[in-house]
Order: sequence, then C-alpha cells, then structure tokens
Amino acid sequence: MNVLSTLKAKLLRAFAKRMKAKFTYDAAQYPLRLFEEKLIPTEWGPARALFYWPHTPSSEPLPVYLNLHGGGFVAGVPEHDDSYCRRLAHNLGCLVVNLDYVLAPEYPFPAGLRQSFAVLEWLAEQATTLGIDPQRIAVGGHSAGGNLATGVANLAREHQRLRVVHQVIDYPALDLAEDPELKLSTCDKPLLGPGLMRFFNRCYLSDPAHARDPLASPLLATVEQLQGMPPTTLITAEHDILRAEGQAYAQKLRQAGVVVNEKMFTDCDHMFTHLGPDATAQEAWQLIEDSLREAFARAGCAMRGTSVKPLPEHVHHADQQAP
Repeated sequence: MNVLSTLKAKLLRAFAKRMKAKFTYDAAQYPLRLFEEKLIPTEWGPARALFYWPHTPSSEPLPVYLNLHGGGFVAGVPEHDDSYCRRLAHNLGCLVVNLDYVLAPEYPFPAGLRQSFAVLEWLAEQATTLGIDPQRIAVGGHSAGGNLATGVANLAREHQRLRVVHQVIDYPALDLAEDPELKLSTCDKPLLGPGLMRFFNRCYLSDPAHARDPLASPLLATVEQLQGMPPTTLITAEHDILRAEGQAYAQKLRQAGVVVNEKMFTDCDHMFTHLGPDATAQEAWQLIEDSLREAFARAGCAMRGTSVKPLPEHVHHADQQAP
C-alpha cells in the first residue's frame, strides 16, 4: 500500500469518526447497569472494546453479543453503533461487546478477522470472571463488519470452549473477488459506489489473491465449507450494490442446511439502519433484536433440555422463518 493510499485511508478514518448516525436512540430510553471500556490483549495489540452490561434480576450467566462495526475494513468506530448496542443489551438482558478491531491498510487481511476471533476466545476464557455464558454467544456486524462476523462464526465452529448460536449479517460485503464495477444498484447514485469499494479492497487485501480466500470472501466458500454454520439473520437493502451477494450467500447457507432469516428492505440503500429512513431502520433493528432473543432462548432451553415457544407470527419479519 503506497503512501498516498495510506494518507487517504487516514483522512477517510478522520471523517468517519466525525460522522453521526441519523437514526439513534436516546440513551436514557435503555438504561444499563454499567458501561465500560476494556482493553483486551491480542497478538495485534490491545483491542479496545465497549462493554454494555444490562440490569438483570437473575444471577445466571449472561448471553453475549459481539458487535463489529462497518467502514470498509478501513474506517468506522464502535461508537457508530453505540445506541443500538445499548438497546440490545437492555432489551435482551445480554452483555454486548462492541469491538474496535484493527483497520487496514496498517493491518490488512486477516488481522481484523483474527483479532475479532481472539477477542471471542478471550471472552470464553474469562467467562467465569465476567459472569457470561460461553455457550450462548452471537456475533453480528454491518457492511464490512458483517463480513468479519460471518468469518468469526466460521472460525468458531466446533470450538471446545465456546459456541456461536447465531450470526447477524447486515448489508454485508461478501465477495471481494468480483470487480466492483459489476456490482449494480437500482438507483442512480448509490451510497457505496464502485470506486470506494475498489479502494477498500486495495487497502484490505495486501495480496489480491487473498480475495479468493473464503474467510475474505465468504460467498466463495463451498456449500460443504458452510455446513455447521449457526442460524443466520441476513439483511440486505434494495438499492445497495452489495444486495446480490448478500442474497446469494443466504441461498448458499440454506443449501448447506443453515436456517436463514432473510429480509430485503425495499427503497433502502447501504447503511439504512444508521441513516434511515427511520421507520425502516426501526423495523430492521426489531428484526435483529427478535432474532437474537429467540437464539439465546433456544440455546438456553437446549442446555436445560426444555423447549422454547416460537416467537409470535407478527415479529417474524424475514422471508424464511425458523422452524
């Protein structure tokens, strides 16, 4: 990565830090027991993570949701997802860990992915101290964070000390090998264009051949390689240039026997959960919340040997519902 591209990445990062989501929640609406920042030791340096601790009357270990922000692997900060993390922690009674993973081009693939997975393993190792349940973990992310989230879920399969029970993939980038010029939008000026996408890929992939690695481009994984992935909530937006690869990944997961809760939001573009329209953003966040609630409940009942009632029909917003 040349000096000019590195400078451009830093300028984009500075701009992204000043950005504010248009659709947010009042923090007072979702009070927490504790909000704190922790530095988690990893091979790539200390990982800054925001911890959202809910008020809960139970002394049982808490389920955990690991959130990975968007930003093309180059920019973005966990604070962009702050109000949503507060909502999820409060409403679900789970610990939300909002991670500030390392960014490209300083840390190209697979550093951000491997660091995110290392944080997941650290959480499992510290489960007793933290009071969390390592067998009830969900991961999720937006855009590039969606790519990382499904990569983390892939790495966590058959892990001895932890279990990912659900993954949330929100308008994800899943095929870095395809020429961005071939990724078309249904509107004239999509938020995420081919030029910006190409820049993100150059920063993230120090070797262009890495684009063919299924951990960089999850859509390129074979059906066999996706078997055993956790149940999935996958969100796409009608006008987003990433819509087609998100829908194709949902289909491939189904072929691998994975339960997929999929929803394409009409008349929306990339980042609509943060930028609006407000009513649609609210619907998407409700879908995420409902999916996680059911996943945590199912995992808890499975451990106790009991059954869980399915969610009422009206809260299933997806095209395919979990049985």
